[in-house]
Parts: sequence; structure tokens; C-alpha cells
Amino acid sequence: MCRLFDDDVCICPKCQDELDPKFVSFKVDGYKALAVYEYTPFIKNLIYLYKGCFDYELNETFLNLYIKEIEMRFCGYKIIPIPSYVEDDKKRGFNHVLEAFKKVGLEVLPIIEKTAHQKQADQTAKKRKEIGKYLAFKEKINLGKTKVLIVDDIYTTGSTMRATINMVERLNPKDIKVLVLAKTSDKGFKKVT
Repeated sequence: MCRLFDDDVCICPKCQDELDPKFVSFKVDGYKALAVYEYTPFIKNLIYLYKGCFDYELNETFLNLYIKEIEMRFCGYKIIPIPSYVEDDKKRGFNHVLEAFKKVGLEVLPIIEKTAHQKQADQTAKKRKEIGKYLAFKEKINLGKTKVLIVDDIYTTGSTMRATINMVERLNPKDIKVLVLAKTSDKGFKKVT
């Protein structure tokens, strides 16, 4: 995907080349989803520095060059970020998902919280499917006429996303779409042109 607008570039040209956005489409429980990047070792390390090493300044690295395209693609949607555990956010000093998507000019509805420290990367496939036990509504609102964009940093097995979709469906949104920073590669990847 080509940039339509030139925004302030916050990274060096070498890192910009390494980011190599793919804008791959996929589906989650029948809903349209889009991943900006493939989960390469470079992206994995960048997300680790941002999320795991608390490097807040990296928040603009992921989407800064593509904000306008994302705003146009999801015009009229409201963002529901996948939550992280509140104690992890306190330790980090910020919610990494919320901050990464904050500059996208869409209203954010942080209505879901994670009630326990349950790091998905450390779990078996069976345990990952139990993530729904650790998600709860901070507030329930009627989304009857609302188009919802659920956002997250990394999509691997999809357990957290499926659990979140299941919760959001109960609020009767008009439409649900998914946007993630990065997705692990699989045979179902299809580049969006």
C-alpha cells in the first residue's frame, strides 16, 4: 500500500524499510480483519521494546505513516482496544494498545478490562482459549447503531480476539471489524492491494 499523505516521519529510512507493511486481510469468526504488518523478527523485537521495555516513544512508529489510510478505511467506526491487565499498564506507564492506535482519528471506547495477569504468549493453546474468563466489561453500552473496530497489537492464535468479539457481539453493534498491528504468517494471508 502506498502512502497517500506525507506525515512527519518519526523513524529513519532503514527502519522504515524494515517495517515493510503488508496490509493483509483475514477473517476472525467471519468478521473482516486487517493486519498492518506480518509478525517478522524485526516487528516482534520492535513490539517487545515498546510493550516489554516500556519504550513509549515507539508508539508512533507502527501507524504514523498510515494514519490517513486507516482513518479513511474505517471512517465511522469506533475503536474498542483489547485490554491489558491494569497492573501491567501501571508498571509500563501506559496501555500499549491504546497508545498505538490513539492517533487514528476515531473515537475510542475502552469498555473491556482484563481482570488478571494472563500473558497469552506463556500459555498453551488450550489455556489461551480460556482468556475469556479474564475479560470483563468496565461498562456495558448499547452499540446498536455503532460500527466497531476491535484493535490489538499482535494476532497469533486469535483466542483473545475471539473472546473480545464474543463479548462485543452481546452489545449488538451494527458491524464489527478487526485491525491489528501484526499477525503471524499463515497460508491464509492475502495482501490487500
